[in-house]
Amino acid sequence: MKYIVTGGMGFFGSIMTEYLIDQGHDVLVIDFMLDSRLVSKYNYKQLDIENYDLFESACRSFGNIDGIFHIAAILGHDHANKHKLFPSNVEGTRNVMKIARSLNIPKVVFTSTNCVYGAGCDSVVDENYPANPIEDYGRSKLEAEKTIMEFGNVASSIIRCPTIIAAGRLGLLTILFDFIREERKVYLVGKGDNRYSFIYALDLANACYKAMQSTKTGLYHISSDNVPTMRELYASVAKLANKKIKLVSLPESIVVPSLKILYELNLSPLGPYHYRMLSANFVLDNRKIKSDLNWQPTKTNIDILWEAYQYYDSHFNEIQNADNLPTHKLKAKAGILNLLKMIS
Repeated sequence: MKYIVTGGMGFFGSIMTEYLIDQGHDVLVIDFMLDSRLVSKYNYKQLDIENYDLFESACRSFGNIDGIFHIAAILGHDHANKHKLFPSNVEGTRNVMKIARSLNIPKVVFTSTNCVYGAGCDSVVDENYPANPIEDYGRSKLEAEKTIMEFGNVASSIIRCPTIIAAGRLGLLTILFDFIREERKVYLVGKGDNRYSFIYALDLANACYKAMQSTKTGLYHISSDNVPTMRELYASVAKLANKKIKLVSLPESIVVPSLKILYELNLSPLGPYHYRMLSANFVLDNRKIKSDLNWQPTKTNIDILWEAYQYYDSHFNEIQNADNLPTHKLKAKAGILNLLKMIS
């Protein structure tokens, strides 16, 4: 088969690309981002999906295409490209669908986000739960979903994903990992009894592939099973790492407003999505995707985070000196959180 992967230079996009290549398929990566370590491995076109003519020309030259995995997106914490958030995520998605229609591409699989939901929920969230995003990234992805649904003559599957993690996922996770490695106090918002869904990157790739092969279409939630509390999660990873940490509860009524202010002042990297994850209950119901696509997750949140921690720990020196790489492959700048670590 011949597949397009938009955003194939990103964290999950590159994993999706490798998954397809391992399955024996021919893949064309479309991305405006450049990762010098991947360019030589992939059939790659560097372009912006907002540019319809360049995008369409690249797809047409690839030949008869069997499907598009639309993964490209500007993230909410990508301050350098914040002006591109809606143009790329919404109009770029419209271009994907227009190209699929004009080139008779049978199906589009789109990775959306749980950020289309605004707040936490004490019950498990299924596909019928009302969307109500509270920040621009979630709003842009919800508009992208609506755009896809406008093209009723193009088969599509939308998969709403929680936090995607695997070995090599760095970014903001490195802040937590440093606290654990150095056996600092690890802080919980409230009692730490909230549960929050993750998804293992390879499990998501498998689900996207199954969605592409399936005649079924529509909206799906995806997540790991048996979601632990945040307290259980942190304690389990520390135990696996043989690190002695102390879990300290902080009052939510003080922490969340403080994080909001610090984020707005550009003193903390933790935005609305992150402090919601730290404090809210949010577990996605994955029964529909299991039933329709015969899919099952292979790793729990603890397995997922432990794998990411092991990678960080074993590549620690290399990571400290890394530069000129995508954000997810770099250590996050902790900002004012470094002060918190110093006194912990």
